[in-house]
Amino acid sequence: MNPNTARAFLGSIPMIPLVTLFVITLVVAYGIAWYYREEYNPMHYLRAYALYALPYALAALVLHMRPMLILGIYLFGGIILVFRNQHYFDH
Repeated sequence: MNPNTARAFLGSIPMIPLVTLFVITLVVAYGIAWYYREEYNPMHYLRAYALYALPYALAALVLHMRPMLILGIYLFGGIILVFRNQHYFDH
């Protein structure tokens, strides 16, 4: 890959909205995992994270994020939620 092409691609991604959605997703995933730390049925916290999808998608579209970045950050938050909730189950 040509370094100029990579730099142009990375330069075209809006970084402030990207970091904002990333941080908000991490906070929501950790918050849901903490809130449902005593709940052993995964449907409760997965349902709460699914409800987060609508405001997340609206915010991402308003911030003009690319669809693959929107999906990637959302799935990453789901992975964090599952593993963080498992941490609470182990203790």
